Amino acid sequence: MPNPRHSICVTLLIVSSAAAHAALVSLTPVADNTLYQSESGSFSNGQGSAMFAGRNAFDPTTIRRCVFRFAVAETIPANQRITSATLSLTQNGSNGDPQACSLYRLAASWGEGASVAFGGQGGGAPSTTNDATWKHRFWPGTNWATPGGDFAPVLSAATDVGGFDRFSWSSTQLVADVQFMLDNPASDFGWILRGNEDSPQTTKKFSTREDLTPSNRPALVLEYTPLCTGDLNEDGIVEDSDFVLFVFSYNLLACSDASIPLGCPADFNGDGFVDDADFVLFVSAYNELICP
Repeated sequence: MPNPRHSICVTLLIVSSAAAHAALVSLTPVADNTLYQSESGSFSNGQGSAMFAGRNAFDPTTIRRCVFRFAVAETIPANQRITSATLSLTQNGSNGDPQACSLYRLAASWGEGASVAFGGQGGGAPSTTNDATWKHRFWPGTNWATPGGDFAPVLSAATDVGGFDRFSWSSTQLVADVQFMLDNPASDFGWILRGNEDSPQTTKKFSTREDLTPSNRPALVLEYTPLCTGDLNEDGIVEDSDFVLFVFSYNLLACSDASIPLGCPADFNGDGFVDDADFVLFVSAYNELICP
């Protein structure tokens, strides 16, 4: 005899899919800056209208890196699943040769002081209190563990940047970055953007949040939907296939296990373990069958 629970899945899936409305939000950075290569950390551009990525001249010690942070956890409600993430920047420098610009998630907090560079801003300005520099997370007393910024080794996204235009970065890893920031607000440090650091005169100049033209400012466009406890395969229903995925994580127990799926989605109560407490929550969702 067919399982009546399974026989209603097909029709209910249509209803549940329509009910799971995605929300869209566009964020502007709450901080941005340039790390100008310098052993002393003497230069920054906290309030400047431009930030830079790449190598500035034939001197190999003229690397620049952009840093920027968005208020992800302060903007998006808890218990949401990020489904799409796109970063957009405006390149407004004269160097039109295409250069790969690579994005990495930052692993430490950093600051934006009152420094403002003059002219083209490529040389930076004297660092001020709480500025991020090549050496410092917060000038003058708090350093990066590694000069040039502390960031995850995994590439978040990359794109080739040419002349004056708007450029975008998006990837599944960028989505994972934003989900991590949402789920771990204390680790929402933003990203660092690295350009071509091997060849001279490859620097790209990007508008910051201080640009007088709003459409030129950096933007992080996110799409998200409410989390449905137990729907581990995200098909809109909580059923046997989700139970198989739950058991896999349950048998590993700790979210720190390298084999646990990214973000430890079966840890419904967020305590760092997939255990009996999560099983109780799963059973409750399983009995409801469809996502709200």
